[in-house]
Amino acid sequence: MHQCRWPLVSDDGITFLPHKCPSGVKRPAGAEQSVDSDSQSSVAQQSLSDGEDHLERLQQVELSRALPISVWKAATIHAWLDVVMAMPMYSRTCTDNVKSGKVLLGLTDEDLELGLGINNPLHRRKLRLAIEDYRQAEQNGQGLCKASEMDTHWVCKVWLGEVGLPQYGQAFQSQLVDGRTLGSLTRRDLENLLTVSDQQHQNSLLLAIQLLHILNFDREALQMRRSQCEEKSVDPLVWTTQRVIKWIRDIDLKEFADSLLNSGVHGALMVMDPSFNADSLAKTLGIPTHRHMLLRHLHEELNTLLSPAR
Repeated sequence: MHQCRWPLVSDDGITFLPHKCPSGVKRPAGAEQSVDSDSQSSVAQQSLSDGEDHLERLQQVELSRALPISVWKAATIHAWLDVVMAMPMYSRTCTDNVKSGKVLLGLTDEDLELGLGINNPLHRRKLRLAIEDYRQAEQNGQGLCKASEMDTHWVCKVWLGEVGLPQYGQAFQSQLVDGRTLGSLTRRDLENLLTVSDQQHQNSLLLAIQLLHILNFDREALQMRRSQCEEKSVDPLVWTTQRVIKWIRDIDLKEFADSLLNSGVHGALMVMDPSFNADSLAKTLGIPTHRHMLLRHLHEELNTLLSPAR
């Protein structure tokens, strides 16, 4: 006796569930093909439905980019939250309650928290800053701000690496920090909401954000300036941590260069922090205090680099 692996069909067409049966029982002709055909049809229908939903969502995303926010409908709001804002956890609740762009424009912080259940303060801030950006874009006709081009993935995977603090990527990701939110962060936000307790790391992040403000959050302008100083020791204000490490190697201190990994030392910190000097850099690099000639060499090279920029 063994377990049958196909349904049994009686003469009157009634299908019985699998049961213990003799090994000699034959599989009904066409039973396997019928089951496989039904399964394939079901999968095909589901795939078609998923494809149509995906296409519809992409169309709504394009509408959110082409139309003023005041004329958005519920489906557009849903796609905008899901794809553009990368906040799908709130899209259903929001579109169940917010049926138009005009209503979206009028939402307060209290509405977002109590009415839509968005308890995370940085998530609410991200939405409010985005809504205000869309409002301004509709009023002045000049488009969204440059910070809108910096999504959460870029902030967490690219920007934090460039400023030498990739270890905070998970905290920034969980808070869904994008370019607009990044520009609003304070020291208190960093400490209380993003688990950045180290004061030097706070200084590093705040000065890196200040640099973005100086450049109006224009990534293209930032990258252009960086490309122009990749092989020349000029314009240290825009240097990434990786560029600083290259400079340390170029001045023949390569044995200490890797100490800058995850240190938060980047060009904006070096130029704009008045307390940053050769001693603080030597400490980060781990140069022993008794290596006087190395320290003198570092002091002279750093002074040559920073004096024109300060």
